[in-house]
Amino acid sequence: MKKILLLFSTSICISLSTFAQTDTDSAISSDTLTGNSLLDMSIEELLGIDVVDKRFKLYGYIDTYAEKTFGVPTIVDDNKTGYTDVPFEWNPVRNFHLYGSGNLSNNIDVLINIARTTSDGLEIRNAWGNFKIKKYLQVKVGKMYRRFGLYNERLDQIPTFIGIEPPELFDVDHLFLTRTTNFMVHGAFNFGNKELQYALSSENGEGGAAKNVIPVGWDLRLKTPTTIIGTSGFTSSINAANRTTSTVDFGKGSPRGGVLPWMQGDHYGVYGAFIEKGIGNLIIQAEYWASPHKAIRNADNVLTMVKEAGINKNQRERFLGAAASKADADLTKEDVVTKVSYVSSTWYVRVGYNINTKVGQFVPYIFADWMTNPEVINNKTYGGDEESGFADNGIFFKPSLGLVYRPIPSVAIKVDGSIHSQKFNGRNELYPELRMDFSFAFKQWLQ
Repeated sequence: MKKILLLFSTSICISLSTFAQTDTDSAISSDTLTGNSLLDMSIEELLGIDVVDKRFKLYGYIDTYAEKTFGVPTIVDDNKTGYTDVPFEWNPVRNFHLYGSGNLSNNIDVLINIARTTSDGLEIRNAWGNFKIKKYLQVKVGKMYRRFGLYNERLDQIPTFIGIEPPELFDVDHLFLTRTTNFMVHGAFNFGNKELQYALSSENGEGGAAKNVIPVGWDLRLKTPTTIIGTSGFTSSINAANRTTSTVDFGKGSPRGGVLPWMQGDHYGVYGAFIEKGIGNLIIQAEYWASPHKAIRNADNVLTMVKEAGINKNQRERFLGAAASKADADLTKEDVVTKVSYVSSTWYVRVGYNINTKVGQFVPYIFADWMTNPEVINNKTYGGDEESGFADNGIFFKPSLGLVYRPIPSVAIKVDGSIHSQKFNGRNELYPELRMDFSFAFKQWLQ
């Protein structure tokens, strides 16, 4: 415990360089960076970009990231637990996002977002046009982030939000649903200082277009100057009898949606609620999500996973049922339990406090993420996540403590530390992780 406390203290006490204000045009009002308004801002708001300006705008951000994990439990000889330190990870360009946006008229605006991928290539992450018939009736088409909870639309915008890690709902190793959609009807109604927003969306489905598979997502939220409260939902098809497939082939890594790659097909939903509350300089965020699945496993994929993916005893019993005690060489496809129903769920709470000083803004924060997924495995090659799948019982808990420092609005330096808490090899295990992120947002006008 003393080592854990020391690691937390070290993550907060890392010295930070002081920067001077260099770009008054990019500064936003001090009210935006204090408790007088929520930190629910887009990168456009952070950079002071007028979203109805007729000029074409180029803007974006880059960030660098460092991480170190200590004492990860592993299985050693005679089924005993050993511990190992994960090598230091430093990614000099973890994210690079370039946005281009403009207004073709008062009622038509467009955006394109080019982003660096994990394979060091570039991809078009967003490309859409929005048609405003009325404020309460707008249509967006193309490729866009679905409106879902507090984070999905701004998850890539590292400089704007509290923390470094995404909520487990949107961790790329175990996404509860795909982040993007292709068609959205949305709008807003104003009632004094309150605004009611809604959104309905649909796309081709996770594994691509399939007959009679029509996904639907929705979001409803009420916003006031100090509060956001709402609910979001998603179903992989409005026809429960039709199943969709994974975004990746089996053996090609973790999926980018809710369908695991060893499934022949899956029908699932994601449902929950969220709140963000500002109280003076204090900001509180919380969300809860549940995702029920009705799926059919692919027997060949499961047999490969049982023999090669290093699954634990509980997972083996889940996939094989009464045949779990058989030797691998004696297993056949008939031994696999193919029909499965399960529920994965997650919640998180984040609390931050804004402190403005002459040398910049400081935001100390704490947060806790919890997730359970009884179906997922550990091995990422075969579709696992190394978190819930790492645990004996599929339950993963991660409390964290951190600090954001903004010398100017467009620069964010973040440090935090987490404790991973899981049941592993029959024992409750704790192991710490330290992270640091440095991000810089920029903009350029094009006439």
